Amino acid sequence: MRTISRWILLCSIATAPLPASAADFDGLFKGQDPEAPGCAVGVARQGQPTTFGAYGLADLEHAVPITPETVMEAGSIAKQFTAASILILAEEGKLALTDDIRTYIPELPVYDTPITINHLLSHTNGLRDWGEVSSIAGWPRSYVFRTNQEVLEITVRQKALNFKPGEAYSYNNTGFNLAAFIVERVSGKSLPVFTREHFFVPFGMTKTSWRDDFRRVVPDRAIAYREKTADGYTQEMPFEDTYGHGALLTTANDLLKWNEVLTSKKLGDFVTRHLEEQAVLTSGRKIAYARGLQHGSYNGVAEISHGGGTAAYRAWLARYPSLGVSVAVLCNGASINATRVGRDSVAHLQPKFGAAVAPAKAAGSATSAEISQLPGLYIDERTGRAVRVAAQGGDFNLIEGAREVKLVRLDTRRYQNGGAEMTFKETGVDSRTADGEVTSFRKVDPYTPPASELEALAGRYTSGEANAELTLSVRNGGLVLAPVNRPSAATVLTPVSRDIYKDEDGLVAIVRGAGGKAEGIRFIHPRVFKMVFARSAG
Repeated sequence: MRTISRWILLCSIATAPLPASAADFDGLFKGQDPEAPGCAVGVARQGQPTTFGAYGLADLEHAVPITPETVMEAGSIAKQFTAASILILAEEGKLALTDDIRTYIPELPVYDTPITINHLLSHTNGLRDWGEVSSIAGWPRSYVFRTNQEVLEITVRQKALNFKPGEAYSYNNTGFNLAAFIVERVSGKSLPVFTREHFFVPFGMTKTSWRDDFRRVVPDRAIAYREKTADGYTQEMPFEDTYGHGALLTTANDLLKWNEVLTSKKLGDFVTRHLEEQAVLTSGRKIAYARGLQHGSYNGVAEISHGGGTAAYRAWLARYPSLGVSVAVLCNGASINATRVGRDSVAHLQPKFGAAVAPAKAAGSATSAEISQLPGLYIDERTGRAVRVAAQGGDFNLIEGAREVKLVRLDTRRYQNGGAEMTFKETGVDSRTADGEVTSFRKVDPYTPPASELEALAGRYTSGEANAELTLSVRNGGLVLAPVNRPSAATVLTPVSRDIYKDEDGLVAIVRGAGGKAEGIRFIHPRVFKMVFARSAG
């Protein structure tokens, strides 16, 4: 059994398994633990047989190996299927991308600027992410059962948006859940039925379906596992029936079939072209996101891709049109970087891909002024992101949560962070991505609030939008936030600056009224920019 869980290599799905040395994926992944969660990978190259590989276990309890036909969740890769469904209806003249979504979902609030279907598919809608709202209320996803109907109910309660529709980009799942409703209300068929009839059956995606009932038995499905601890592995499965934003059950083979559909334009020019068309903000700036697809590049090669992560599943699907290469990755371990697995697999089979562009070289060493001034904590008061710059010798590392990357010096006070360029200023740093998006971080000095300040914040805080009540209390000299109906979910707030604290997902700001008395708390999270809980009387 243990030898089966090594890489299994196939040249075309119809042939028998070949020895590991035939395609040599083992050379790339031989360091992987065969008794741990793993991945299924497929790489399609124009004019060559498709290469599939798999390593690790789909079920740790029963030592079932992952194979190229193991079913896993594709996370947000699902969004392109929802977007393609909308585009089919648009081509048929049953809706227009410029339609106000309230035409089809009149239950939604009336906002100052209408949200269009186009806004839904490009994350430019300004809607709060329903999962983030639920998490703020004390019930993160997978801790409480949700359906699409409940997603709609959460969305209907939101009286405010993160921003004016069309003005900015902010990734959220809510838009694609609403798109699933539009597909159903316009076509008269649920998204699972619509996609089965239009995509899965016609294109031979025989093992692809939606998790619209998490209790349903799915043959060959892998269990998903959290990162291993000293006590071993624990399961982390998506126990919810929401779909459209994610919840696609599929295989690496089926995902490669879908990529071929898009490459060969089997959906027709209208759907294919609009699916890949990058969104444009009201400012005129073109962003990297299209409609369920992301444009980018790797080592100088144009890349059309989308990643996915639901519970502990990790996934990635990409195409490199100039190379005629397509790659699909599905994994069942939270600690696995599916994007890295996919790119490494392509580079292993096509070496020039991995060495197309040399990594940026540092432009000299950091100055003494940079070494003394740049380290510290920086916060984005728009999205709640907090990053720390740490000095390590003459270099700097950027730390955000569990992610830590080395900054490459480009010039004085100018550094590269992956695909973003960071320019340090006297009061903070501006980070600019390749598509021109700028995030401004303010540098904050360490702050320790006095006990009297913490005690003055203690009390209850409520929000009708979150349908929740929270308490602030002082424990062991620190401020603790907890849902009234789930005290076990208490979170210790870390002071960042006066009246700004950090929780697990973002920032929490104190809202003060006349006389400086605390009247509420405002959550500033990456997908919920400003949600206020008002302080209860008494």
